[in-house]
Amino acid sequence: MCKSKNWKITVWGVRGSAPAPFREYMEYGGNTSCICVKRENHMVVFDAGTGLTALGNEWSKQEPVRLDIIISHLHIDHVMGLFSFLPLLSADEINLHGGIGLEQSLRRMLSPPWWPIGIQDFKAEIHFHETQPGASFKLGHFTVSTMEGNHPGGSILYRLDGDGKSLVYASDYEFNEEKAARFSDFAHGSDLVICDANFTAEDFREGWGHSTWEQGLKAGHDAVAKHVLMTHYGQGYTDEFLHSQEREACKDVRCIFAKEGMEIVL
Repeated sequence: MCKSKNWKITVWGVRGSAPAPFREYMEYGGNTSCICVKRENHMVVFDAGTGLTALGNEWSKQEPVRLDIIISHLHIDHVMGLFSFLPLLSADEINLHGGIGLEQSLRRMLSPPWWPIGIQDFKAEIHFHETQPGASFKLGHFTVSTMEGNHPGGSILYRLDGDGKSLVYASDYEFNEEKAARFSDFAHGSDLVICDANFTAEDFREGWGHSTWEQGLKAGHDAVAKHVLMTHYGQGYTDEFLHSQEREACKDVRCIFAKEGMEIVL
């Protein structure tokens, strides 16, 4: 059996829709979605929001590692960090994973007139890996499973398993009764569920493809997950407001509210 290795999870971006680079947002963070898992010399990054910029700055100071970036979907807040990701200019290779159409879409986006250079101009050799929801694949010591999301335009949920640990990334996912059992099976027994908390219960908009922390906690309990990490906060939710939500939500010991710079070790 493989000797257990630590997974270090680092939060680089917590916002949904657009960055919020304002003073009253800095405790929780103003960058859009980006969370990474590092195991020895391998880094798996979930989503390429503006938090990817800070990750890339730190990456360039460290010894080279294998880099896999997994994209949940192609809405701009989840990929805009690629524009300023320094490893594209310095790494030997980078793997980009996502749904069908990933390569065509990113090649179009990262090119003139929207950006002065194209993917072919970067030093890093970019490898695109496209997958259908429901498929699974290996990434080094990790096994990755996928599930279809519930979000306008489509999205993919991901689960990492390995070393006797498991993590589920469920950003931009609207929980509902119809899909509850399927999600519970997908996330069952996981150590950490990273969950969309874009709305409060009062602000919730059905059909917008996002959830509340109450829905996330219920899903975590149903899946017998050890911890649920709330993220993808609405752009208008200030530190003061999120404090009030966190105080209520974290009466449940499973609950964690994500803050940029936070580290969790599994």
